[in-house]
Amino acid sequence: MFKRKRVRFSILFVLHICVTLAALTAQADWQEVGLRMGIQAGPKREYFHQYEAFAVYGLPWSWRLPSGWGLGPQLNTAVGTLVGGNETGFIGSAGTGLSFNKPGNGIALEAGVNLNLLDRRQFGQQDFGSILLWGAYVGFSYRLTGGLGVSYRIQHVSNNRILYTSCTPNPGVDMHMIGFSWNF
Repeated sequence: MFKRKRVRFSILFVLHICVTLAALTAQADWQEVGLRMGIQAGPKREYFHQYEAFAVYGLPWSWRLPSGWGLGPQLNTAVGTLVGGNETGFIGSAGTGLSFNKPGNGIALEAGVNLNLLDRRQFGQQDFGSILLWGAYVGFSYRLTGGLGVSYRIQHVSNNRILYTSCTPNPGVDMHMIGFSWNF
């Protein structure tokens, strides 16, 4: 019995040391800030477009191959306006994502999920069912020499009926988003 406890303690102690060393050697920092604009992808009751300012914070872990290519987790935030049905409203988002890239200049593939908050649930005839929405995106970016970057993503925003009854409508909107950023 005592031997099993000692083995468990040893394993936990080694794991703790490894996690602590990884956290101390890992680098978390702001990676990117910029502006995005987008237009609706596909027909809806109303036509939508969106403008936003965004920031990306790189988390202190990454999984990299010897060549440098690998996955890096990140936190994404954005604030902006959603325009549709002759109405303009606030949209804010926060979430997590993964970026497959190589440090420095070049291309990065990105995907993530986020929580979105609107200041209203209805834009003209389009009722989103709630002001709290879920989002998902996939896209790519290209980091140019000197810190500038350009990006494209397709993103989906809807209530997904996760927090709502089956009586709540589940309309969403898909957007083609183009971004311009400064990379640190």
